[in-house]
Amino acid sequence: MKEAEEAVRRFLDGDEEAFNQLVRLVERRVYNFAWRFLGNREDAQDATQDTFLSVYRSLPTLRDPGSFPTWLYRIALNACRARWRSRRPEVSLDHTLSGTDEDGKETRMVLSTAEVESKRLESRDLICKSLMGISEAHRTAIVLKEYMGLSLEEIAKVMDCPLSTAKSRLYHGLRGVQRNLRRMGVLPAED
Repeated sequence: MKEAEEAVRRFLDGDEEAFNQLVRLVERRVYNFAWRFLGNREDAQDATQDTFLSVYRSLPTLRDPGSFPTWLYRIALNACRARWRSRRPEVSLDHTLSGTDEDGKETRMVLSTAEVESKRLESRDLICKSLMGISEAHRTAIVLKEYMGLSLEEIAKVMDCPLSTAKSRLYHGLRGVQRNLRRMGVLPAED
C-alpha cells in the first residue's frame, strides 16, 4: 500500500491524475472486500463504486496519508453496510454435501480439472453462504483478517472498537462460520 500512500500524497498536492492511479492500485482490494462482505457481485460492484465516490469527496480531509489503508476500509465498510441494509441477500443454510453413495458407502472419485474447479467454486460459495449467516460485525472481522490480511490492531481501527472486541468478534465469527458449515453438512457434527 506504499504506492497508494504516495498516490494519496500526490493527489493532496493537486495532481488529479494521482486519484486514477490510486483507484487502479486499490480497486481490486476494495471489490474483494465488498464481495466477501455482501456475497453478491453486483452489490459488490455498486459498493466499490460508492466507496470511491466517497473517497474522492473525502480525501482532501485525510490528514495522514499513512492511515489511508484503514481509512479506505472504513469507507468501504460503510458503503457495504448501506448496500446490505438496502438489499439484504437471502441465504439458505439448508444445502448439504455428501461423500457417500446411495448405500451409505464412502465414495472416492478421480476428478477432472473442470470438476476440481467446480468443487473449488462450490466450496467458496458454501463458505460465502456461511459468512452471510453470521452477524455483520463478526463477518466484517473475518473478512478483514482472513481475506484482506489486516492485523487485529488494524481491524480494531477500521471497526472503531477496542482490540479485545476485535479479537472477540473474530473468534465468535469463526465459530459461527464453523457452526453454519456443520448445518450445511460440510463439516462433521460436534460430538
